[in-house]
Amino acid sequence: MAGTRRNDDPGMIREPMSVIEGARGPSVLAMLGKMRRSAFQGRQLGEAFETWKRMIEGPSLICLGYAASLSSAGMWPLVTWLMERGYIDVLASTSANITEDLLEQMEGTRVYRVDPDDVNDESLWTEGYYRFYDHIVSKERYDQLETGTTSAFIDDLAERWRKPSITTVRFLHEMGLWLETKGFRRSILATAARCQVPVFCCGLPDGPIGEGYDKAKKAEMAPVVDFFRDYKIATDMMDAAMSSGRGTSVVFLGGGVPKDFLQITATSVSSRHGNEEAMPHVGAIQITTDNTIYGGLGGAALKTECISWGKEAKHGDNVMCFTDVTIALPLICQGLAEHFGPDHRRRQPRPLNLAELP
Repeated sequence: MAGTRRNDDPGMIREPMSVIEGARGPSVLAMLGKMRRSAFQGRQLGEAFETWKRMIEGPSLICLGYAASLSSAGMWPLVTWLMERGYIDVLASTSANITEDLLEQMEGTRVYRVDPDDVNDESLWTEGYYRFYDHIVSKERYDQLETGTTSAFIDDLAERWRKPSITTVRFLHEMGLWLETKGFRRSILATAARCQVPVFCCGLPDGPIGEGYDKAKKAEMAPVVDFFRDYKIATDMMDAAMSSGRGTSVVFLGGGVPKDFLQITATSVSSRHGNEEAMPHVGAIQITTDNTIYGGLGGAALKTECISWGKEAKHGDNVMCFTDVTIALPLICQGLAEHFGPDHRRRQPRPLNLAELP
């Protein structure tokens, strides 16, 4: 079947995922409640939903780790929905996830589905497409994202930023404000800027921003990104929440560097206070397919291994759900929408004044 279709067949457009507002009856909510009383990963998905619901109902600083190729897969509208609702207060992401959401917001750009078991990658290259497992995007449009969008922002920043350095969190806030003026209002970074959600990204050059810097005409004039200052800002923020009694919670979509960045701040806060006692997150959820037995960071279990580091508490709300994020996240978000209703907004103090960051 795949061989008879054109790569740009309108019937194969990959649609971005979104919450169904005003759905008739709380069908997903009821299902998640039943799943919580079932078994295996269905049970864990129900537990993850219940734990995230308690996080929203409580005062803690909710941090989201956003890894894997989720924006290209169409999950980015769910992340912006969570920010607009106040259901996450802090975002730590890979560089690709906070830029590849721009693709289908670029005029004329579409992401198309393909059969990963019946696709010719050599032909895709010849015909001008990049592949993400089961979906593809035009090479020309992706390259334009790097050379015409991210590079333009870096040139703009070089013109107006008068300090020799800039933190990643301020860099991404400025980029969000800039994207808002360029027609990308629905993007993750523009939404974060409006909602005053700080965005941290340790691997900023690893994606379209790195390519944009390489192609920017005024790159040498642009400020140097200070990643170490980012870490201090994040640790100060976590310390303030932990020390005040508000506490911190974490949700990890995938694992990787975003997970470690948010986890290790807990150990850093503890070391600031003499390592006399752990300063763990009060709740933690991870949705991943990484297996703990191979020793990788992505599979480090919240209910066991992470407790030895003081990142999670033994009796905390810690849930490991071993499933595909593209299955779990839409169900959880739909369940939250049905539980809290269409007009609900969580209103907790913003952790940082982003316009005042260096």
